[in-house]
Amino acid sequence: MRRPYDRGERCIVGATGGRPLSVLMLVAALFVGCRQAPSSFDLYRDTNDKKFSLGPFDGAFSGLRLPRTPAKSRLTVGLEERPVILAGVEPIAWRGRIAAGSWFHLGAQLVPFAWQAAPSLEVSVEITAGGEREVLAVERVARGVDRWLALEADLSRFAGDEVQIVITPVIPGLPAGDRATPLLAWSQVGISSREERAHDARPSVLFVLVDTMRADHLTPYGYARDTSPNLAREVAAQGALFEEAYSQAPWTLPSMVATHTGREPGELLGEDPAAYGIPADTLSLSERFARLGYATAGYLGNPTMHRGNGFARGYATWYGPAVDPESMRLHGDTLTTRAIPWLRAHGGKPFFLYVHYIDPHDPYESPELVAGQSPFDPDYRGKVGTDWIHGIYTGRLAIDDPKRDVEHIAALYDSEIHYVDGQIGKLLAAIPEAARENLLIVVASDHGEELFDHGGWKHGQTLYDEQIHVPLLFRWDGRIRAGQRIAGTVRLLDLVPTLLAAAGAPATKVDAFAGVDLLPALTQGSAVPHRPAFSRHLASGPLRAAAIFDQKKLIAFNRQEPWAPADELQAHLWQQDLDRLKVEEMYDLASDPRERSNLTGSRPEIRGSLAAVLHGELDAQLPGLKVVVSPCPSGQILSGSITFDRAPASWEPYFLGPFDTVFRVGSEVRLTLHCDGREKGLRVLGDLGGIASLDLRLAGVPVSPDQIRLGAARPYSKKNRVGPSELLTASTPKVEGALVRIWRRKTVERRAAERNAETEARLRALGYIQ
Repeated sequence: MRRPYDRGERCIVGATGGRPLSVLMLVAALFVGCRQAPSSFDLYRDTNDKKFSLGPFDGAFSGLRLPRTPAKSRLTVGLEERPVILAGVEPIAWRGRIAAGSWFHLGAQLVPFAWQAAPSLEVSVEITAGGEREVLAVERVARGVDRWLALEADLSRFAGDEVQIVITPVIPGLPAGDRATPLLAWSQVGISSREERAHDARPSVLFVLVDTMRADHLTPYGYARDTSPNLAREVAAQGALFEEAYSQAPWTLPSMVATHTGREPGELLGEDPAAYGIPADTLSLSERFARLGYATAGYLGNPTMHRGNGFARGYATWYGPAVDPESMRLHGDTLTTRAIPWLRAHGGKPFFLYVHYIDPHDPYESPELVAGQSPFDPDYRGKVGTDWIHGIYTGRLAIDDPKRDVEHIAALYDSEIHYVDGQIGKLLAAIPEAARENLLIVVASDHGEELFDHGGWKHGQTLYDEQIHVPLLFRWDGRIRAGQRIAGTVRLLDLVPTLLAAAGAPATKVDAFAGVDLLPALTQGSAVPHRPAFSRHLASGPLRAAAIFDQKKLIAFNRQEPWAPADELQAHLWQQDLDRLKVEEMYDLASDPRERSNLTGSRPEIRGSLAAVLHGELDAQLPGLKVVVSPCPSGQILSGSITFDRAPASWEPYFLGPFDTVFRVGSEVRLTLHCDGREKGLRVLGDLGGIASLDLRLAGVPVSPDQIRLGAARPYSKKNRVGPSELLTASTPKVEGALVRIWRRKTVERRAAERNAETEARLRALGYIQ
């Protein structure tokens, strides 16, 4: 039988109630209290099996000695999972020379069920130097306290001295003969120092992401209220701010897939939000840093990102909230108080720390509110409460005074930002000196928040700037010039190649990422790579997409796509979107940042380049045979039929207008499309073979074969049947003068990812699925 503390186990702290257990029952409980661990964690073992080095401290703490050989495992305490070694309740010691600027760090906890017999756990740390013994730190945690015990001590005054450090754990009432029983888990045991950090030139990376934080409500982005003084003072003023950064989706899961993979989410995800996550065959940012030898930790406040959908991969230490609607009410201190001990303990070597705050996601219940009132709007006397937002979003609650109530709601939202800005300030202040000199700090958001800007609330349904224009700030002292404001379109998916380049990762294949490296723009003053941004809503309802480039935006809404709302919430959102969204909208963001003046039809020179981006990206993401009609003079009608070798499984409209008609009779598809200056058409799905015949007419006149292009660019010939291979192309066909293009992309396949029950449960608990 395998011993409970053998290699490769993972334990979770359970309930603390029940009658006391004997030591033998505790040992028996250990056998059922652990389960197989992920293989990502590795503990380096020295040739002497009584001498261990732990995680990132294998160099500085290689003199650590334990009375007997322990074993590695993983332990979850208060939802924070760490790599640990399991050992008896016995002293451990270390002897060596203290480097300049050193700090001692330690984390500990009892294993599952041990708390049923143990009233408390106490750990003391003593140091002996020059014959003098001194207690450095003592920490005690009592039964029922669901957190890791953490100690740290400043060793700088012992710099250059040969010392002995003794760590002594105590469980009151534990018989001496049972102290060898593996009841104790050690985590983060080590010494960090500036001297040790200087031996590795790679930067540490602190990536802070604030959920639901729109750029235009931040101090460094020119907002009238001082919502984010810490971001302004400690990050923007000391580093660089990108003025035109865009998310690839207006809600968390698809946006974070892009941010953590460097890929377009529409290429990696299917159509079911309950199946969204980082695919098993795609490396995440944290996995890439782990492979580079970085210490990794993720502290996440958004419960939709969890182990089951891939977001925990690559993190040695991981925290995520429970599946509970109340998780959305957890405030930033939940993360800050957990992340700071890890941050301080790992400053001596390169680390990747990801902290994902859930503030200011609704409900807008900032701890800074006074009697439910925001300090930004203390005079509000209306009825809207801090937890009304989801009810307003779902249509179950209504506001009485649109002007005043919206102002109040915006003030509540701004207080959320102000609070989380304070948490970021605390996190930045806790950065250890050993890490400060070579630390890359990144602050971003996954998406923004609509505050009735375009007639709606919250996020996920539209692609206006309040939802997809996000903050993106960098600080890297000595490498990034302070106070830069960088113009030019950038994307969240640019973060992966940028951070990997900063870490000195080997160059990857060009096609590994859709994102590009922004480091030259940050560190050398180079121009931002001239790339457009593309976003899709990837939520309930028909397709909507946007292309943004040089402060111009094109939004397309496939409103003729057949779709039946599955529940009351979807029906409400669908009707709201039908009332406010057009088939196509175009905006000049430089002169019209609030997107009030739709320029569709008035700026064809701008529309053409944006349309090419939008339709090119959709072509790479949507499967099926595409039949697309290029913009043709308004008032004319394209009609006719296409007969395939076999009957299509189905077809879907592609930005058709209200008067356009398409219907299928067996293997024949008949269409009547009204020209209105836009690309439009259909996608034909299934194993339909080639084209047996084609008859298309514009204003009653047959379309010339040269104006019908197949596959990459081949003109249509009426004399011959078109085989399936003649329709294939490796990229979107671009043929000047062609009226109709028919093609199928070789590499596009619909991903059939399985629905993840845990993701579905979390989305349902948060009200996104009814």
